Amino acid sequence: MERTDRDSNRLDSIRLVVPATAAAVRITRVGAAGLATRAGFGYGEVEEVRLAVGEAAAMLALGDADRRSGGEAVLVVVYTVGPDGLHVEMQVEHDGDRPVEVPALAAAVLDANVDAWEASGTSSRVVLHKRRADAYDEDD
Repeated sequence: MERTDRDSNRLDSIRLVVPATAAAVRITRVGAAGLATRAGFGYGEVEEVRLAVGEAAAMLALGDADRRSGGEAVLVVVYTVGPDGLHVEMQVEHDGDRPVEVPALAAAVLDANVDAWEASGTSSRVVLHKRRADAYDEDD
C-alpha cells in the first residue's frame, strides 16, 4: 500500500482479495468504511460508501455463485483514495467472463449512494466513485 496524505496528487490504494461468497461481502463493506473514514468522509458519506460497496459486492459474489459450476471464485476489490474521494473497482475472478446482472434495486442503491458507478457488460466487474462533500467546494 502506498500511503500519502489526502491533499496530494498521489493515490493511496489497497487491494483486497476475498472468496466470492456472501460471508465475505461484510469484509468489503468494513474495508470501504474504514478507508472512507481515513479519507476524510463525514459519517453520512461513510455510510453511503459502505452501503454501495456492500450492494455491489453482494451483486457480484451472489450473482457469480448462481452462474458458476464448480471451482472457487474470488472477489478482488481495489480501493483507491484520491484528492477528491474514493474509487472502488471490484471484479470476480473465475474461469471466464460473465456479464454483470444489475437488478433494479441494486441500481437504485448505487444511484442513491455514489456519484458514479459502472457495471461492465462483458465481465463480472463493477466500478464505484464517491467524492467527498468538500471536493465539490474545491471545484467552484
